[in-house]
Amino acid sequence: MRSLCSRCLSVSILLVLGLACSLSGTEDLSEYVIGVYVDEGGHPLCVSWAIQMFEWMGFSIREIEADDVNTGGIGDLSAIYFPGGDSPPYIESITPAGKRVLLDAVAGGMAYVGTCAGSMFAAEVQVWQGVRYRDGQLGVFHGDAVGPAPGICGGAEDCTTLLSVNGEHPVGKDASPTIQVMYFNSPYFRADLNVETHVLASYAATGESAIVAQRNGRGWVLLTGPHPEWEGEETWTFFKGCMLWLLGLLAAADM
Repeated sequence: MRSLCSRCLSVSILLVLGLACSLSGTEDLSEYVIGVYVDEGGHPLCVSWAIQMFEWMGFSIREIEADDVNTGGIGDLSAIYFPGGDSPPYIESITPAGKRVLLDAVAGGMAYVGTCAGSMFAAEVQVWQGVRYRDGQLGVFHGDAVGPAPGICGGAEDCTTLLSVNGEHPVGKDASPTIQVMYFNSPYFRADLNVETHVLASYAATGESAIVAQRNGRGWVLLTGPHPEWEGEETWTFFKGCMLWLLGLLAAADM
């Protein structure tokens, strides 16, 4: 079964994660609209924390359902975000016409951002427990999303883990060398070697790619296997840098 972020966290973990959702930075990002997919497949907690994270960054948020995608109602978005949860409902709910809407929107300049199940859906091939799946994949990312990533959490389904930030990339230049993320049977990425791929962060335990980006037409694709949305300001600040870079705003932004 291709299911990610499928378990609710306990109240104790939520308390440990307690976040101060104050505004970060002084730039006005409200003209940039992030469409957060809230329909079947997205785990409610993954959705709600992602919305809090993007609001903390300063972006405007629009909740997106399958019908919005399938009927082409995403033309005002700067980026669309597919959260962790369960990828088969994404595959089933987004029709072939809807997948074409997404592909055309990214080629035209919109960014696609996916976490965990949202990243598995995006890849040309998702490999789940050794089985390769192509049917219904969006294919906006050239390569494989492979889950669960081995060697994380000592074989457990979930844990807090560290990523090694690529300090040679503009996003990681001034960032902490490591960031903390939550892992829920999350994938890693094997990019097509013929396509330029930016590895923004890797699993510290294994070196496998954990956060990657590719240019697609005039737009970008940003995929993260583990969950930055569950963490605090240091991780959110790094992911904000990823978003600003994706949207061509990093140089001008006050991080």
